[in-house]
Amino acid sequence: MSLTPIGDHLPESFFDNLFPERSTGEEGLAPAPDADSARLQRMIEHWPGAVFCLDAQLQCLLANREARRWCAMPADESLALPQPLHRLLPEPMMEILQPCLSAALRGMEMAQEECFEHPGLGRRSWVVRVQPDHDGAHVVGVFLHLQDTTDWNPASAQHPFPAEHSPPLDTEAQLRLLAEGLRDAAIFFLDPEGRVSDWPPSAQRLLGYTPAQMLGQSLSRFTPAADPDNSADPMTLGMERAALLGQSETPGWQRRADGSTFWANTLLTALYDTDSGQACGYACLMRDMTEVKRLVDMLQELNTALETRVEERTRQLQDINQDLEAFSYSVSHDLRAPLRHIGSFVELLREDLGPHAPAPVQRHLGTIAQAAQHMGQLIEGLLAFSKLGRSPLQRRDTAMADLLHSSLNRVQHDPALRRPEHEVHWELPPELPTVPGDALLLSQVWDNLLANALKYSRPRTPALIRIGCRLDPPVDGPAQWVFWVQDNGVGFNPQRADRLFGVFQRLHRASEFEGTGIGLALCRRIVERHGGRIWAESAPQVGSTFYFSLPALTGPH
Repeated sequence: MSLTPIGDHLPESFFDNLFPERSTGEEGLAPAPDADSARLQRMIEHWPGAVFCLDAQLQCLLANREARRWCAMPADESLALPQPLHRLLPEPMMEILQPCLSAALRGMEMAQEECFEHPGLGRRSWVVRVQPDHDGAHVVGVFLHLQDTTDWNPASAQHPFPAEHSPPLDTEAQLRLLAEGLRDAAIFFLDPEGRVSDWPPSAQRLLGYTPAQMLGQSLSRFTPAADPDNSADPMTLGMERAALLGQSETPGWQRRADGSTFWANTLLTALYDTDSGQACGYACLMRDMTEVKRLVDMLQELNTALETRVEERTRQLQDINQDLEAFSYSVSHDLRAPLRHIGSFVELLREDLGPHAPAPVQRHLGTIAQAAQHMGQLIEGLLAFSKLGRSPLQRRDTAMADLLHSSLNRVQHDPALRRPEHEVHWELPPELPTVPGDALLLSQVWDNLLANALKYSRPRTPALIRIGCRLDPPVDGPAQWVFWVQDNGVGFNPQRADRLFGVFQRLHRASEFEGTGIGLALCRRIVERHGGRIWAESAPQVGSTFYFSLPALTGPH
């Protein structure tokens, strides 16, 4: 849409010719119009496009045949006049025309290109022209002309307002149109003492006060009562800051003429004469930010509620951690002591009974000792798992090759896992990378995976254990080093693989393979704390492969 002042205008006598002064005679009847007036009326009636003649109150005094079609009437029917224009034209159309009509009442001639919904033709393109009717120095009415331009051919028809020849808006007209056309905002001006000196339609729409009510008045007229804790008027403070700094922005509640309030963002700019430097007053831009204020308050309430919930959950976690600390202390001191007593008294019974004790008795004593020993291993594993979640990681660059060889040495010298060298074949990678991590914890991962590979490949001769690694490219994160330990052992059912990494979860009977079910749970906790993951692939009686990933180094090393 473009809005343009126009230079051509009708003669000041236009309305006078259409509506000559009526001097009543003795019978109180107006004389018949002369020939020139009748000729002018016929010209307006058949003028291309819709013509409305309005008075200063925007009452329609005359509407030609095309204008009557806008009122959803046949062209040959008469229209009861005068009538307010807003009753004749659709409301959306009046909202667009109102700034032009207001400008015409102040003596400005305007042109506007817009699309309107015609009652009979549907949505069409129109050129709208408004011109004031001057009676000397006064504007007594408005001439409104609507012309359909939808079907115009630019190659053959001369557009009345071609873009390349449109007269430019002067600065004053631009500012005036801006001040009048704003929605949900207002621009108005104050004198150096802070009194309203100009009150355009945008200010009236936003605040509800008419120019007669506001001109010469202080802004405190629509500013709500000040905060009891702060007696200073925020608008007064805003003007003081604007006078000192050139501009001031003040948010706060404002009051309309009907008593309702809205949250406004008010920008005051001090104005000075460019030649003399003398203060001319202030320009005030006020925006209705009530909806934004409501959303901000809602977000603050949600954040406060979330912070309260986080604090509550934090207290709950702290209580749980304290309970875990107490549990760990109890397990460490109170549960292991009875187990030690059981083991000690089993040995005493064996000594008292001597080597000639009946075989069933010796078997029962062995079962008790093994159960106590197994219970002690479970407690130690549970304590290690509990402490792992609370101890901080000691991250540093860790050479995985050194960790692997240290773990391999420990596993090969474990009495429970030792086998002759010719029964185990190891395939090691030529090199392994350096990764950021806690060396002590990562060594436990290698210990558990290598020990499991040896243990579950015990039925195989020779046992074949392969160790390898690869670098996976980044996907939604840093690149990952993937390590694996593969064996040709008994394997397991892959459908039950999700149980492997739970505490005390085992897929084989204790009579077949010893263990507590803590080792792989420890591996999962350690790898996840390093930002990686662990998983397994297997087939029964074929073997298993356990994988774990760790983030690669991202910086220069």
